[in-house]
This record gives sequence, C-alpha cells and structure tokens, in this order.
Amino acid sequence: MTHLIDKIALTLSEGRRMTTRELAQQFGTHITHTREVVNKLHRSRKIHIAGWHRICATGSAAPVFMWGDALDAPEPVVARDEIIRKPETQSYATIAKLRASMVQGRFDPFRVLRAQVA
Repeated sequence: MTHLIDKIALTLSEGRRMTTRELAQQFGTHITHTREVVNKLHRSRKIHIAGWHRICATGSAAPVFMWGDALDAPEPVVARDEIIRKPETQSYATIAKLRASMVQGRFDPFRVLRAQVA
C-alpha cells in the first residue's frame, strides 16, 4: 500500500491532475484499491479535488485530484437532478394552490383540474 501511495504522490506532485481511474490504469492496480488509497490521501489533506470530469451528459462526475492541501472544487450539479427537481417543484406549487383554493363545506369536482391547467 505504501508503494502505491509513493507512486501517487510522485505522479501528482509533478503537477499532473488525474482521476482515480487514470491512476489505476497508469499503475496497473485495481480501481477499488486505488480508490481506497486516494480517499485516504484526500482525508489526510495531502491531495485535493482540483476539478470534476463528467463521464456523460447526465451521469455523475468523477473527481480530478491534484497534489497539495487546498479547497476542493465544488461538485457540479447532475443534469438528471435538475430534470427531476423542476417537475417536482411545480407539483408542490400545484398542491399549494389546491390547498389555498379550497373552500370549507363546498365540493368542487373540477378544482384539481383547474389548478393543474393554470
């Protein structure tokens, strides 16, 4: 394990930025083992997240690590979260409209339909 730590430290201290997958491919180690070592180095503040590499348009982003103790780059918003949250927010607004428009003691079967259209 310390041998891999030394290899990662040497590679990243040269100013290179790499993801966990790139480090595993370069050293010929298993991705899980490399991820454990990188997470250990990150927790001990020897490396930081310099940026994010998006795998695909709607997928999650992989952290790009760099040597040194600095603030981590903020994680980007996943596109699918935006796709889900917008309709969800609109449905909460519709529910709020329905509750506000309700008159006690009067039944209106078209109240829900009017709130959805408006």
